[in-house]
Amino acid sequence: MTLNLADLESAEAMAADWSVLAEPQVDSVAKAVARGFARDYGLTLEYDDAVQEAVLVCAERSADVRRILSESGPGLLHRWVSQRLRDRWLTEARHRVSHTSYEAAQQAAGSGER
Repeated sequence: MTLNLADLESAEAMAADWSVLAEPQVDSVAKAVARGFARDYGLTLEYDDAVQEAVLVCAERSADVRRILSESGPGLLHRWVSQRLRDRWLTEARHRVSHTSYEAAQQAAGSGER
């Protein structure tokens, strides 16, 4: 049986299981993913924040993490965590872009009075 990443998408996030972080491969994958995100999104996401997000993804979906590691190894885990982190980060970034900052609202109100 081959592991398909699409099969894991339907699984619901469960309560965080922090014990998955005791596995050395999980820690190294989380840090590797975080380095990539800090490099790619360095202006808006720092390395430490990316590590925390990657660790949170692993803890929230620990059963999937263990399954991926046992069936396919750290390479697929890296890709899977990267996808989860990218989904989470880009969704949050889209929400931030759709909000009007206080300064922008104030500036728009000031230009409308002229």
